[in-house]
Amino acid sequence: MGSKILVVDDQPGIRLLVEEILKSEGFETISAKTGKQACNLAEEEKPDLVIMDYNLPVMHGREVLNYWYEEGFDSPVIIITGLSEDEVREEVDYSFVEAVVTKPFDIQKLKELVNGTLTHSH
Repeated sequence: MGSKILVVDDQPGIRLLVEEILKSEGFETISAKTGKQACNLAEEEKPDLVIMDYNLPVMHGREVLNYWYEEGFDSPVIIITGLSEDEVREEVDYSFVEAVVTKPFDIQKLKELVNGTLTHSH
């Protein structure tokens, strides 16, 4: 089995789409609907990569990233958001945030980004 990727999005359609794309590329996926679930799963599962929506219920993406930073979590994170990259980077600019992808996103570009990120992080 390939790398383990945590997919975090409160919208089931997007979460399932991203999971299917990743599984078709040979990756193992785990998923969360909220920021709180993402924090718990990241600690339990130690994913190789996280693909996360920024506007999440219960615990906002910004809070999740701040928590991971404080905990020393170092897996790369790709953020998917309706905001611009500049807006997100103004709030959180951690080295483990590999990329900010704006919605709607290009599936092929997401695949390339995932593969490139995992190649560089191992």
